[in-house]
Amino acid sequence: MAVTVSDSIDDVDTVQWGEVAAAGTAPVHYGPAYLRAYEKHPLSPFLAARYLAAAEGDRTLAVLPCYLQKQGDPYGFLRSAGIEEADGPALLGHNWYCYDTRVPIRATGPGERSRVLGAVLDALREQAAADGARTAGLVSVPEGDPVLDVARDKGWRVAPIVTRFQLPLRSAEGEPFLSYDGYVATLGARTRRTIRQYLRRAAEAGVTTAVEAPRPEVLRTVGDLTRRTAAKYDSAGMYPEPAFTDFVLALGDHARVVRVDRGGETLAAAVVLLDEQRLHMWAGGTNHATVDGFSPNYLLWATEIRTAISWGKSWVEGGRSNQPMKTRHGMSPLRLFACVAPPER
Repeated sequence: MAVTVSDSIDDVDTVQWGEVAAAGTAPVHYGPAYLRAYEKHPLSPFLAARYLAAAEGDRTLAVLPCYLQKQGDPYGFLRSAGIEEADGPALLGHNWYCYDTRVPIRATGPGERSRVLGAVLDALREQAAADGARTAGLVSVPEGDPVLDVARDKGWRVAPIVTRFQLPLRSAEGEPFLSYDGYVATLGARTRRTIRQYLRRAAEAGVTTAVEAPRPEVLRTVGDLTRRTAAKYDSAGMYPEPAFTDFVLALGDHARVVRVDRGGETLAAAVVLLDEQRLHMWAGGTNHATVDGFSPNYLLWATEIRTAISWGKSWVEGGRSNQPMKTRHGMSPLRLFACVAPPER
């Protein structure tokens, strides 16, 4: 097996890369369109991109996008988990904007899978050393992913760092929701009552909603609302202009804007990302906690979830933080882990 490292997505066999990502049901963050957009318009500066591809013969078996960063732990997630060595130059996969780090792979059994994953981790560590990085690792790996066991077997530090939230768009019996009302019926009585009351009050106030392709002038508004909301969590710097607008535009059909408007004012707005199975609540915000007796944020969520159901998605990905809002809407928590290679001696 050989693991090649490319410095640009334009140097990668994107056909095979896409096939591996699809075989592993990887999210939108692993598709060539997302990777190209992030490389050309990074939301957070990086020193270099590294695209790892493990292959035997002419068949690619696994892929992993990584980024060489001057500071590997800009938001303190790793330090909070006691991984102090990441506070310096680091080669990490994926990036901090992806809350679903994995090594997409096409392998036929556990033994083959472990062999391929082990080769990718070894290559990641070797590339980090070649780049002069202090740390090599993976961030935001979901609990239960097989790469965690492979990392532990290699003596890597594995620690929980944060929690993400997911909404399966199906009933307790496993049947897909056929309508937004069917989904709402599964929520707690208080949440059901609140959502229905807010929807009624918004309609009485003449509020409208829209789901549309991104446009520069609208994205600037979305970016402003997103930064205002992110500031509450000390993360407003994650969405700088003009990178935010340029990045979303470069995603093409993988991004949509969701808006809640009253007259000429946008009360709440978000960018959602799309892949075959999922709608990702990626970035958004509002200036108002309540307007005319309803919450614009609740209406924004209702529009996003309604859209995911109508488009036949299997999941809504809710990202990290804001646990109370997400659990009220039926989302389930999933712990995320970091895997960091031991320091070179």
